[in-house]
Amino acid sequence: MDTLLQDLRYGARRLARSPGFTAVAAIVLALGIGANTAIFSAINALLLRPLPYPEPERLVTVWHRYPDLDLDAPVSALNFRRYRDETRSFESVAVASGWAVNLSGSGEPERVSGGLVSARYFDVFGVRPALGRAFLDEEDVPGRERVVVVSHGFWQRALGGTPDAIGRRLTLNGESHEVIGVMPPGYRDFWDRDVEVWRPVAFTPEQLAEGETNEWLALAARLKPGVSRQEAAAEMRTFAGRLKEENPLAYPATWTLDVESLDEVRKGELRPALLVLLAAVGFVLLIACANVANLMLARAMDRADEMVIRSAIGAGRRHLLQQLLAESALLGLLGGLLGLVLAGWGVAALSAALGDRLPAGTDLSPDLRVLGFTLLLSLLTGLLFGAIPAAQASRLDLQRGLREGGRGLAGDRAGRLTRRALVVGEVALALILLTGAGLLVKSFARLQDVDPGFRTDRLLTFSLSLPETVYDTDERRVAVFREVLERLEAAPGIEAAGVTQVLPFSGSWSTGTLRVEGYEPPADEMDPWGDIRMVSAGYRDALGMPLLRGRFLDEREVLHAPGAVVVDEEFARRYWPGEDPVGRRVTFDEPETTPADSVEWLPVVGVVGHTKHAGLDDEDRIQVYVPYEQVPGVSQLSFAVRTEGDPLAAAGTVRRVVQGVDPQLPLARVRTMDEMVGESLGPRRVAMLLLALFSGLAATLAAVGIYGVISHLVALRTRELGVRMALGAGAGRLLRLVLRQGLELAVLGVVLGLVGGLAAMRLVSSQLYGVGASDPATFVTTSALLVLVAAAAALLPALRAARLDPAAALRTD
Repeated sequence: MDTLLQDLRYGARRLARSPGFTAVAAIVLALGIGANTAIFSAINALLLRPLPYPEPERLVTVWHRYPDLDLDAPVSALNFRRYRDETRSFESVAVASGWAVNLSGSGEPERVSGGLVSARYFDVFGVRPALGRAFLDEEDVPGRERVVVVSHGFWQRALGGTPDAIGRRLTLNGESHEVIGVMPPGYRDFWDRDVEVWRPVAFTPEQLAEGETNEWLALAARLKPGVSRQEAAAEMRTFAGRLKEENPLAYPATWTLDVESLDEVRKGELRPALLVLLAAVGFVLLIACANVANLMLARAMDRADEMVIRSAIGAGRRHLLQQLLAESALLGLLGGLLGLVLAGWGVAALSAALGDRLPAGTDLSPDLRVLGFTLLLSLLTGLLFGAIPAAQASRLDLQRGLREGGRGLAGDRAGRLTRRALVVGEVALALILLTGAGLLVKSFARLQDVDPGFRTDRLLTFSLSLPETVYDTDERRVAVFREVLERLEAAPGIEAAGVTQVLPFSGSWSTGTLRVEGYEPPADEMDPWGDIRMVSAGYRDALGMPLLRGRFLDEREVLHAPGAVVVDEEFARRYWPGEDPVGRRVTFDEPETTPADSVEWLPVVGVVGHTKHAGLDDEDRIQVYVPYEQVPGVSQLSFAVRTEGDPLAAAGTVRRVVQGVDPQLPLARVRTMDEMVGESLGPRRVAMLLLALFSGLAATLAAVGIYGVISHLVALRTRELGVRMALGAGAGRLLRLVLRQGLELAVLGVVLGLVGGLAAMRLVSSQLYGVGASDPATFVTTSALLVLVAAAAALLPALRAARLDPAAALRTD
């Protein structure tokens, strides 16, 4: 240990006496370590850190799994009660759903994000209110549900943050509710991080009568102690078989139940992208290590005299090796400290870029695990880049070194080959990153070129929720929505307006099954399934959707009038190929359970173009449009308003129109459609930009490596180059000679990178759209780009060689 401490002190003095070398090496390492720390912080928060609840490994959810549709659906109210009361694997079971809340009674009406939850919801997560209490079982029934628990932020913002807020009354959706509890600071709802107000769900008889088919509740359950997720899944699969035996018409043959841990739900779609980025920053770190190893090799050659003298006076190879490794470890730790600073900026940027895409309660801030990772990475990095130079410098030929005064060591063939091999490796890794980034950029460009099926420009969207206590009949609700639409269409600066239950790119959907007259699905397939859109007559004009056949819904489809539907071209292609769909009929009733004379067959009156819904890379699900006026119980709708100019400039007009109809109705989620489309591309954009940034950094480091190696070779061959010039070699010939050396390294690295890239691109294949993982154009383009970068890096030392003074070169020792 005394010797190690002496070596560390000596290494620190050596680094301090070479501030230029130390600064360059530390910055190069900081870039690699900082990038790795930032990405590991995200992986730690999303993939490694447990959920912020007691015993999180016992938290699970139950999905209704439809393999034929590749769909995992939530549960119905009736199913929830059966899972809660008839299963043995769960200690407690609860469900949640979104709740559109209009807060009024003091100042401007405000839209608040709410949640409807069953009585034991907070018990499942093991969280208690910081003030007051949670819901009681007896409050989970109609008539007694007008109590709320609020978030800590809402308590401070709307209730003054005082203890006497417990017992206060809030007017929510036109009804008075009592505040009974305040959640702890930092608590975020698992299913919706923005929820500020929770109320008991209190199923109505109508909701329970809907049976198993209306799946709208997210379920969370806590396993009993000692019960594994696999055991619970086995029980639920058996339960699924029992449900299908009891009611075979409600469940397809392949339908089943599955149990998934909430931790896996949280990781979701971010895991593949994070693992790709972790591989990318790992490559960047390896390239940084290769660069610093080259610097250390050059420095070791310059210290050849010192190594010879120390060996001659008794220093053993082990001591020399330990001293050099101690110096590189110090350099690695210095790079790690700087890397932590860079990682802090990177984590902040990553949090801002992901935004609402992060699951509830996710904090990317570094913790002890991240700090330990950075410390270990810094030490391993120091040993990695220091091992080769230390081995080279400690493996001395003492007699040759004393005879030549260390000069022979500086031009040692093994050292030169090692430096060239490191550069070749840098180029290969840089090409893999550049190719991955190129594929993501090309994929993103292809995705942006996808036609969403409607015009996204000049389209303003917002939603309205009508309190059912105030607007207590379908007639009153339809009348309000119609009046708002009519006033919007008459307002200056607005071309068209329409409503729908779910807007494209909103993150919400409404799906279901239907029957097509004359079509019988095969025995092992489900009935036709797809998106069901409740819309107004002006919806098509507002979105600018093309009408391909017939007509769109209009004033004929009003409340209590005969119904009709419009289908999209995908629907027509699947079920009436080569035929005219207009006049054909569909039904949402189940003929097996509905008397024949009561089945409502709806005529198809038109065909419109297919529109993207969840994202531009969305699957082509069939789409059916029905008049919102004829759907009972609709109290929340989203508006699409096409404006003549800037859509956001029309937001004031829209707000005045709505308040003119009812001053107590707040607007919610006021956004342009272009913003919504952009948000849907968010994860892909973040992954593309980060990989492009890392690949650019890798290419830069590889270029620096080539420059350093060629510069050092030129310095070693100064005398030789002078002899060549004295014998008649022109500047152009020397320029080509040196440039060729750099290009040879680059081409060899590109060849290795192409081989590795073809295998590595499988990692990013899941992130691609419209382009293959082995796209030839991308591989050729990135290879050519990297060769050009290498040529530019080698050009500077080549020009310096071409401008040598032969007389001065010949005098070089």
